Amino acid sequence: TNNATMPSTTNEDEHYNLTLEDMDPAVVQSDFCRVQAPKSLRITCYGSSSNRTPASYIQEARSLGYTLAKRGHVCINGAGPHGCMAAMNDGAVLGNGHIVGIIHEMFLVDSGYFLGPNEKLNFDDIGTHKAFQSKNKETGLIREIVVAGGDDLQERKKLLVEDADALVVLPGGPGTWDELWEMACSRHLGLVDLPIVCINVDNYYEPFQKMLDRAHKDALIKLPPAQIVHFASNVKEAVEWCEAEVAKNKAKAAENPRKLARRSSDWKRSSFYSTPPSGGGPRRRNKSAMGMDFKITVETGLLVLSGMALGIGIGMSLANKGR
Repeated sequence: TNNATMPSTTNEDEHYNLTLEDMDPAVVQSDFCRVQAPKSLRITCYGSSSNRTPASYIQEARSLGYTLAKRGHVCINGAGPHGCMAAMNDGAVLGNGHIVGIIHEMFLVDSGYFLGPNEKLNFDDIGTHKAFQSKNKETGLIREIVVAGGDDLQERKKLLVEDADALVVLPGGPGTWDELWEMACSRHLGLVDLPIVCINVDNYYEPFQKMLDRAHKDALIKLPPAQIVHFASNVKEAVEWCEAEVAKNKAKAAENPRKLARRSSDWKRSSFYSTPPSGGGPRRRNKSAMGMDFKITVETGLLVLSGMALGIGIGMSLANKGR
């Protein structure tokens, strides 16, 4: 993984053609956005990356980025230049917030991200939001790019939630759903206690809510749906819920530290596994062992077949003599 931290200015509104007038005035003027939260949180945000994202979703995403910035939280997202991802970064820029973008290297390498120190990079040509462009190194580090590697999106998904305190989900497509359901599954299994909230803009996530209710009714999931994914009607409700849940979880953790029990397993011998390593642990598939076992199996089979043929021959000879 290549971590490239990129400082940026704290007042770049003119570079995005966005001003506070483009924001929802109810959000900008709210008392909630005038006061920072008691503790800064790292909040991962999922959402669309499509340049055809509806205006209502864009507005809510801007409100999310702005609210997180004003509350003093870090906004972690996919760093995309379009859709809800771009809009939340627009809002965070207007709120002078700390933004962390997690992007896969495939979007950067071919577009010239890794240029020499004296070469100019055109951010219009690469797959990141302009918020991550370095313009003034004296302003402090408030923009970060983390580049994920690999031949799939698994590392990127892991980095998105690494050290996160909560997860907020805006409307999005299959990529957003994949990220959401993977974390919902982990929460349902008890692997994480990360608070997850979907902002139900224009009832977008109502089908997901109904799906969870149906699964619980049909006994397909153990936890009540509200303990897996929370649904909020707007940004303020979602961020307030995250702050309260994180505080509640930390209080619980202080009283009862969470410990993961180690699970042991007795593996049975088969031709697909070699002898287990000393000290236990899972056996890995071993080609040489498989070859040896297969050879033994074939030789044994041939001996059995030879014995059967011999027995049949003797039987037939005795039968002929009996005639």
